[in-house]
Amino acid sequence: MPEKRIHAICVGDVLTPPLVKPVAGLLPEFDLSVTHADIDQHFQLLLSDAAPDVLISHATSDFFFGHGDLAAAEARAAEYGAAVDAFTARGRSLVILNTIAAPADRVVGVENLALARATARINERLFACADRSSLVSLVDLPAILARVGLEKAVNLQNGLVMRLPYTGHVLPEIGRAYARAIRERFVPRKKLLVLDADNTLWGGVIGEDGVDGVEIGAHFPGIVHRRFQEQLLALRAGGVLLALVSKNNEADIREAFAALDMPLRWEHFTAARVNWLPKSRNIAAIAEELNLGVDSFVFIDDNAFELEEVRHALPSVDCHAFEARKPAEALTLLARIRDLNTWSVTREDLEKSRQYAQEAERKALQGAAGSLPDYLRSLEIRIEVGRNRVSQVPRIAQLINKTNQFNLTTRRHAEAELRDLMATADVFDFRVIDRFGDMGIVGVAIVIANEIDTFLMSCRALGRQVEGLMLRHVRQALGRPLRASYVPTARNGMVAAFYEDNGLTLLGTEAGVKRYDFLVLSPEAFVAAICEVQHA
Repeated sequence: MPEKRIHAICVGDVLTPPLVKPVAGLLPEFDLSVTHADIDQHFQLLLSDAAPDVLISHATSDFFFGHGDLAAAEARAAEYGAAVDAFTARGRSLVILNTIAAPADRVVGVENLALARATARINERLFACADRSSLVSLVDLPAILARVGLEKAVNLQNGLVMRLPYTGHVLPEIGRAYARAIRERFVPRKKLLVLDADNTLWGGVIGEDGVDGVEIGAHFPGIVHRRFQEQLLALRAGGVLLALVSKNNEADIREAFAALDMPLRWEHFTAARVNWLPKSRNIAAIAEELNLGVDSFVFIDDNAFELEEVRHALPSVDCHAFEARKPAEALTLLARIRDLNTWSVTREDLEKSRQYAQEAERKALQGAAGSLPDYLRSLEIRIEVGRNRVSQVPRIAQLINKTNQFNLTTRRHAEAELRDLMATADVFDFRVIDRFGDMGIVGVAIVIANEIDTFLMSCRALGRQVEGLMLRHVRQALGRPLRASYVPTARNGMVAAFYEDNGLTLLGTEAGVKRYDFLVLSPEAFVAAICEVQHA
């Protein structure tokens, strides 16, 4: 069963149904409904009170250049940008725009150059719409047309007769681009890449060829592995964790990282398992170590046997083959992996690798501490509480849409919905800091009227008794009785008794849903003595 409904409106200066026909099949997690506005109704729709979850506004170069000279085209682009700004200012919908390609025919060179420059300025206005509003995404239509080839992608006669210039060669690609633009806003990003070493990070087998015999350098095929490592390093910098799982002797692998001139270093891996165990067992062990679900893992290996072993043992791991002898596939692999991409990167994403390194230090301290109270006291925990902080909407939306285990209702809210809620309700965010560093925003509570709509916490923050303090703070900050619910899902059983454990009165259970009355405050836990609550 799809867990969220998405209503999209599509408008264009071409027929739009064929453009988005492939989208629903590429978003199986969602119940997607699409309304198609009348052709050429961009301005009417953007200036209306429509409030879909997603608005796709598809414009071709004719939309701008078909209404006069170049100055008129740029004036129309300015008007279009202002209409997009007015629509996004209401903060209700994701808007997907597309860049345009300059008409390709050339008669007079300098005129063609002027047309290309005008096209670039129009595209710059579209880029500026995304700069001004986090609700705007862009699809690079010229890149799609170029990839397929203009002669195969565009049929001028069909465009003039039927208002659909795109052929069957390119329509699926455009649909995939729109589906990707929606997915990266509504579907949680994959968190960790698990990588093989031999014939993946470098060419050759370290145990057979030795450090000097493996291929990673400026010439083929070694350059494929080097560029792949550069891509991995860029992903890590953007918040995706890296793990190493290799059937090898660990000393050989460590020697390779120490001796070879490579972009990746041993310390870039948040976790590593180098042994002769089945790779599925090692991946499961990493998931337990990092407290992550394997459904957030991507596994990349050159060996079909290893890929199939992991697929069989851990079906929710996304497995992909790395084929260095096919550079066009190998070096576009990461871009093609679904849900590895994202539209924007939050502060927490940028600091994720460092935060997991800090977590390893915390675990070492926990092992040395005499008791849980001693351990918590030694962490010197502080909690920063924010209330209706618009600046934190991207991170709050990210947590809401990816947190499944410690989530009392698992209700999903997009960024636009959160902005609306901040104007009419109370949206709390909780940031945790301790002696090892800043964990970032790890908790969210949303109260609508007298009801706790959402209460969740990242599993990274479990074990610190922060969740009880979050609940107590919400009650004290609002100063009124509240009601709450626990809505069971396949993955949130760990919080089935959370409200009872924190002093709420159970009113009853219907179809598994528990209803609570927040009339009794939770008892003050010992951890309160070691936590300092700061209000942002």
